[in-house]
Amino acid sequence: MKKNYTLLGLFFTLFAFAQTPTIVWNYALPEKIDRTNPAIASDGTIYIACDYTTRNTLTYATTPRNIFAINPNGTLKWEAPVNEGTLLDKVDQIQSSPSVSADGSIYIGGHFSRRVFRFNAATGDTLRTMNIGSRIRYTAPAFATNGDVYVLGRNNNDRGVRNLKADLTAQNWVFAAGIDFNSTPAIAKDGTIYAVSTNLSIYAINPDGTQKWTAVYGETGGYASSAIALGNDGTVYVSAKLNTAGDGVLKAYNPVDGTEKWSVTLTGTNVEQGGPSVAADGTVYLGNTGGILNAYNPADGSVKWSFTASGGIEVVPAIDNFGRIYFGTTTGNFYVLNSNGTEAYDMLDLGDKINSSVGIDKDGKIYVAATDAGVGKLYALTTTATGLQAGAWPMYGGNARHTSNANDATLSTVNISAIDDFNVYPNPVNNGGFYISSSLNGMKSIEIINMLGKQVFSKNIENNELISTSNLNAGIYILRVTIDNKVATTKLIIK
Repeated sequence: MKKNYTLLGLFFTLFAFAQTPTIVWNYALPEKIDRTNPAIASDGTIYIACDYTTRNTLTYATTPRNIFAINPNGTLKWEAPVNEGTLLDKVDQIQSSPSVSADGSIYIGGHFSRRVFRFNAATGDTLRTMNIGSRIRYTAPAFATNGDVYVLGRNNNDRGVRNLKADLTAQNWVFAAGIDFNSTPAIAKDGTIYAVSTNLSIYAINPDGTQKWTAVYGETGGYASSAIALGNDGTVYVSAKLNTAGDGVLKAYNPVDGTEKWSVTLTGTNVEQGGPSVAADGTVYLGNTGGILNAYNPADGSVKWSFTASGGIEVVPAIDNFGRIYFGTTTGNFYVLNSNGTEAYDMLDLGDKINSSVGIDKDGKIYVAATDAGVGKLYALTTTATGLQAGAWPMYGGNARHTSNANDATLSTVNISAIDDFNVYPNPVNNGGFYISSSLNGMKSIEIINMLGKQVFSKNIENNELISTSNLNAGIYILRVTIDNKVATTKLIIK
């Protein structure tokens, strides 16, 4: 009898501690959500779009809007149209994501309209549209540090990678005219733009629109509709369909010259959609159509661990400030994993399909879009997360605003370290400088970032030398240190 009691008690104990992420609210959209990822502004407003299955029979006058601004409490802030046609009187297809610029404007591309739209964040009014003459799909506008907008085009006219003025009044340049780009770019700290095309090539583009280098990612039948990710050391990560057999590939490139650091082939599983994310310690996460999420070693591409989900993974995983990984599947299930590959929370069923990447706000709120019975829903969830992981490339577009710019790395004053015995002293800094110690003896890359996200100091050091702060004002900063591709971030106080 005692044995039965113990087993029964164990059952109820396990049941009591089983938990899923908490659903705070959900907002239903008029139609399905198809490869549109939620963007989050600095004030917490969430931007999401839907795609009408019957759009060919709908007109501007009779159809609800298809891009939405949702308040952090789940209420509608505004809704606006992304339309096509000579008179912009037809409902456009949206299979791209919104982005939020530094001034708060909302940008998104329409597929058949071939237009980039810019909206007022407060009212939803259309500030301007620009017809680039090429279709826009599976991408999001990216932003240069000076505010210029990068848009990738496909199918019709110039296609290529475009650099547009922020007010959409003019095009500064087009790169690789005539080549289809169906993916999301990434911008390095030095301004280099990386973009992967459908012609089996990845391109590194200088800020003036000239080519820096190019490399091949695939074979005959290869294709890419994925998002590029960048490591803390600048390594460029690209996932794609490798060949006509439908194998997938993940490649790591040297940012200086495009030489291949390593390549991993995923036999029988495609990674054409979605794309990798990169944790603060350099680990690369990538899901595939076979329902496997792999964690890759950044040094050589070896698999650290694998997790099998319920269905295909066609999204970019997101990483919270505790290193946990968030993603959905094509069967509508939502997962949260620990950084060792175990489940942090029980799986959550959110509908029929999730092909939208997760967004994590600065307060730790989790936003994921799913489609159930043809209706798209934006969910707000909570875990114990209190923010997005700082540094590296922790989600689609590199950050909650989808700027795809490494200079807009997520700021956090939470101490995060993948470097053993990492220590900063003295901190607070009282006498013009500080030291860094750790168990690693390699070259130390030092960055100091102010609370506006601007890098104000950078230096490489080999020895335990004094790092001078004499040229910095008193205040709170973020210190980021990289040693052997491992990263530590911490709050630095200068008095």
